[in-house]
Amino acid sequence: MKKWFSNLKVSQKLALISIFFVLPDSVMLYLFITAINDSITFARMEQKGNQYQRPLEELLELIPQHRQIAQRVLNGDVGARTAMTRKAAQIDAAFHELAQVDARIGRDLQFTDEGLAKRHRENYRVQAVRADWQQLKDQVMKLDAESGARQHLDLIAAIRTMITHAGDTSNLILDPDLDSYYLMDTTLLALPQTQDRLAAVMADGEAVLERPYVTPQDRQQFAIYANLLQEADMDRVVGSVKTALLEDPNFYGVSPTLQQRVPPALEDYIAATERFIKLTKRFVYLDKVDVTTEEYLEAGGRARDASFNLWRIADQEVDTLLQRRIESYQDRRSRSLLVAGCALLAAVGFVTFITRSISGPLKQQADALRKANDTLQAEIAERRRAEEELRHSEALLAAAQRIAQIGSWEWDIDTDKMSWSEENCRIHGVDPKDDEVSYTRSLEFVPAEERTLCDATFKRALIDKKPFSFVHRIARSDGQERITHQRGDVIVNAEGKVAGMFGTTQDITERKLAEEEMAKMHKNLLEVSRQAGMAEVATGVLHNVGNVLNSVNVSAMLISDRLSKSRVAHLSNVSATLKANSGDLAQFLTANPKGKKLPGFIESLAERLTAEQKEVLTEVEGLAKNIAHIKEIVSMQQSYAKISGVIEPLPAADLVKDALELNSAAFERHKIEVIREFARVPQVMVDKHKVLQILINIIRNAKYAVSETSRGEKKVIVRVAAQGANGQRRVQIIVADNGVGIAPENLARIFAHGFTTKRDGHGFGLHSSALAAREMGGSLVAHSDGLDKGATFTLELPIDPHEEA
Repeated sequence: MKKWFSNLKVSQKLALISIFFVLPDSVMLYLFITAINDSITFARMEQKGNQYQRPLEELLELIPQHRQIAQRVLNGDVGARTAMTRKAAQIDAAFHELAQVDARIGRDLQFTDEGLAKRHRENYRVQAVRADWQQLKDQVMKLDAESGARQHLDLIAAIRTMITHAGDTSNLILDPDLDSYYLMDTTLLALPQTQDRLAAVMADGEAVLERPYVTPQDRQQFAIYANLLQEADMDRVVGSVKTALLEDPNFYGVSPTLQQRVPPALEDYIAATERFIKLTKRFVYLDKVDVTTEEYLEAGGRARDASFNLWRIADQEVDTLLQRRIESYQDRRSRSLLVAGCALLAAVGFVTFITRSISGPLKQQADALRKANDTLQAEIAERRRAEEELRHSEALLAAAQRIAQIGSWEWDIDTDKMSWSEENCRIHGVDPKDDEVSYTRSLEFVPAEERTLCDATFKRALIDKKPFSFVHRIARSDGQERITHQRGDVIVNAEGKVAGMFGTTQDITERKLAEEEMAKMHKNLLEVSRQAGMAEVATGVLHNVGNVLNSVNVSAMLISDRLSKSRVAHLSNVSATLKANSGDLAQFLTANPKGKKLPGFIESLAERLTAEQKEVLTEVEGLAKNIAHIKEIVSMQQSYAKISGVIEPLPAADLVKDALELNSAAFERHKIEVIREFARVPQVMVDKHKVLQILINIIRNAKYAVSETSRGEKKVIVRVAAQGANGQRRVQIIVADNGVGIAPENLARIFAHGFTTKRDGHGFGLHSSALAAREMGGSLVAHSDGLDKGATFTLELPIDPHEEA
């Protein structure tokens, strides 16, 4: 090969070298252009998802309005029929637009049988949802208020699921730029959630305002509504929109329309929503709400209108940002091709010029110069590559530290100088250009009460030559106090002597504050859950006492009836007769016709009174048993009302029996068969009150699920069994029913805070039960094969370690 290359002409050698240089550059250019095209395709898929979402969002706005108008018609408002017809026509038009969009881009977004089946959303094709709407529209006047509301809510849930599917398949939730990402979070998740909640709160508020007073349950529900509207909805929307506005200059320049149109719409949304939240809070603090139904619905309507207006503007701005991104990528692609073409032309021209410029006398020196040039070029390329890799690594390290809020530092013990990264300077509030940082100065950032311990930790690490990790506070130069996590290790030279120390500083202030806030919310949730659990226990006790009182009442009536019909009054007549004939009693009993019958009458009366006495004694005995039963129920309630928190070994079967006893009246009333399958298991180490709260909750849920089904045979099976091998054993309490079951899309959310499928549910019973089980070292899980296929809840509890041993 070397001999062949040496025999080539200078022009041929130059041409061959040019080819070897151009070939890898061409490959790199191809890969670069391919990456740009992929980014453009990614953004265009997001645009398709945005297009598909628009008619769905319009349906989210129109369907709750149709529900309110239908309710007015059912309440006797004849004039609302025309409004309902117009609203139905608008919904038909929105479905028509949705069908057109689906025909155009539905396959790209996997709105097909295969695409929906992959995510268990088979019933959310446009045709199926549209058919549900047609059925609701045709039968709305034949349905009662509850059925109509439920079908409207089912239709809204289907629309929300379709929005989620569009977001999943169109890259909307994977957007790489922060400005468009947070704006998409607003349009795809936050605002639709807000709009659903506003509609639900308006409907419940209208129902409460029709009553003369606000019940304690209403206050509790509206307190939850107000909190969710403020924290889960408005704060999230405001935070995401403001983040998008702040991040907008960092990606493809400032978008004028985004900065001009979104802030006014956001302010309108905040003002309208805050007004509605204030009115909602009146339900919490006033026995008689001083708000009219029209005023409350008008405020809610304004909040919804403001949210939809913000959604439309934000949705348009998402398209604007995506288009700017696509145009930026297209411009980059054009410039890259232009630069590559210019470089190629320059290379060709340069080779041509060199070839024509080399004369015969220089040909002998060409080989030596070429070899030297090749060596030099290789060294230069290697140096550039190393420098580029170094710059790239430094840039990646700085970016990673900035994102993770982790700074790095190094301490030279001999000079006492420290070198801090930019992120470490930012954490301490120091100018990165200040290179006069020493160990002594670094300790000045630590508060005086922690400084001695911090210094001792560093010095101990130098002596032990071991890594260290600890948390301490710092006081920045601007007066802010931050919480940092220090990690580090010592540097030992070849002689085994300590030469320095290096480590990292992580700002964990926000995490610590978030942990404290989460602990506070968790504590409040447990308190609310405890009160709800005690209320359910008390309800069960009242049902049982009521049933026993029925038996007491029956016994008392029977005793009263027996005493009113008793023949004991005849004894006074016999006594009077004997007294009247006491002077000649023998003659009266033997000769007088009445006297002769008197002994037989007394014998018959004695037998009758003896039978009456036996019957009354039997009823009195039953009455005493029932009264004792009432005392046992009250004693049980008093034992449950004790303060919880005591962990003690208890028999699992006894806990289950107590929970079933508290629900026995409900099972009898609904004619539900309870099957008990109790195996012999070790005692569990638990908090008795928390376990009873969990069991009562899931048993009552099973009762509700079975009572709502149309199935003739209604069963609830309660099992107690051991699970796992030695060392990992637990006790399982399983509650299975053949009731209405759980939909697949709800199974993953059933333990989420605030989620409920009951009309009057509060949405934190199962959530608090799962938390309580976890606190005791156990778990609570649910399983269902689908609707009308029943459900199974499994509570696992830890075994008493002494008994296990």
